Amino acid sequence: MTDEAAVLASDLAVQLPATDMRELSRAAAAGREGLIGLRTRGAAPVLRTACDRCLAALSSCSPDYLAGTLAGAAALAEQQERASSIEVVWTGPHSQQRTNRLTFAVVIDLIARSRRDVVLVSYATQTQPEVAAALEAAVDRGVQVTLLVERPADNPSYTARDVSFPTLPADRLHWPIALRPEGAALHAKILVVDTSLALVGSANLTSRALERNLECGVLIRGGRAPALIRAHLQALLALGVLRRTAAPADA
Repeated sequence: MTDEAAVLASDLAVQLPATDMRELSRAAAAGREGLIGLRTRGAAPVLRTACDRCLAALSSCSPDYLAGTLAGAAALAEQQERASSIEVVWTGPHSQQRTNRLTFAVVIDLIARSRRDVVLVSYATQTQPEVAAALEAAVDRGVQVTLLVERPADNPSYTARDVSFPTLPADRLHWPIALRPEGAALHAKILVVDTSLALVGSANLTSRALERNLECGVLIRGGRAPALIRAHLQALLALGVLRRTAAPADA
């Protein structure tokens, strides 16, 4: 007979960060009232959905048992988050050496895996259709998207004029020219997903960089680095070094 609570816990551990799994476990231990309370407080749609699924599971198991399976899945998720691996990602010509996945496929896959938040940082940035579709699908499932991109207003050497992903609901950031050293550019190329995955490399978010240039990046899975990258950007925002940009419709 299938242990439905264990299957549920395993499924949720793939969708939620370990911290949310721990919170869900504590709520489940308090029974229906605890889960309803967490659902009311939980801002992320994915967490509210998890509460609904746990409420349904209480019809076939006790609160203590459900809480225990969730806690076990959380512990396993935390162990996996601590384990870090590095993979090289390429764009460009093939060689006789074994190469890992292409940049374009990795970017789409990482965004598709997101369940909580996506942070994109790029110098040259285009509304690449497949990337746009992946980001829109992420937003539809409750993922918070943050875009930090270069702007002509902040860098006179930057010539692109189009607004990136103009219809995408996102938290848009910029680095104001008044807060930069003279001649400085926002040149980082970073993708961070759920504080557990990070792609850092040379490729801008353009079709040419993702598919045709000779570009190289490093994909980091687990460990502290993805969360530290995201925390650094959040700290720059909190310090006022980065500023929020008006949505395109409001600009």
